[in-house]
Amino acid sequence: MEDNRIQNQIAIYMTNKKLCEFTDKLKPAPVEYYAHMHAQGEEQSDGFRAYSCIGVVLQDYSNGKGDKTVRVTANLSPGFFPFVLSRMQNDLDRFDFTEEKIFGDPDENGLSTVTKLSIKRASVGNDGKRRNYPWCIIVENGRAVKEKTPTGGTHIKSGTYKKQRSVYVNINDLDFFNIVYRTARFIESWELTFGPKLIRDARKLLDDQRAAAQQ
Repeated sequence: MEDNRIQNQIAIYMTNKKLCEFTDKLKPAPVEYYAHMHAQGEEQSDGFRAYSCIGVVLQDYSNGKGDKTVRVTANLSPGFFPFVLSRMQNDLDRFDFTEEKIFGDPDENGLSTVTKLSIKRASVGNDGKRRNYPWCIIVENGRAVKEKTPTGGTHIKSGTYKKQRSVYVNINDLDFFNIVYRTARFIESWELTFGPKLIRDARKLLDDQRAAAQQ
């Protein structure tokens, strides 16, 4: 019998040279924060902090496959997909979204993982001509020194970033809409699957706590 592996791929756009894939990395919030529904970095029962997100994978086969393939990854919040869908439904002409993150433990050189993500739409090119592929997704992976901010967060220390890999993919309106729409529908289905149990469990705990307090 074949070993049917479970795949977490939600949506994919692929040409003979490039690939863009959205993957399921959604995680429910701990029951103590049930109304968040999605994990937002709260400490879990195992002591780790989880984040609910959609994985972004870009691959470039221009120079060949196997070890010649350039592969980069990043993450998007679940809220990005209904946001961009709402923009697309209002006769969107231009769109500009950029995000960079630094995370993970530093390596032996004191460098942590960095992802830079850019999603843009421009219907007209610099030459004034209408673009057939107006959407451009760019993901860049690298390393940098993680520095704490005065508010307790972290950011990339100025002058320490070192780019390792970068891939861009150009997509037409219909194909971009399809992969975003499919991902948004999956997120909605996930919330309708995990949300009810999370809410019921939290409500039961609340009722038990109130009953105990009244004794």
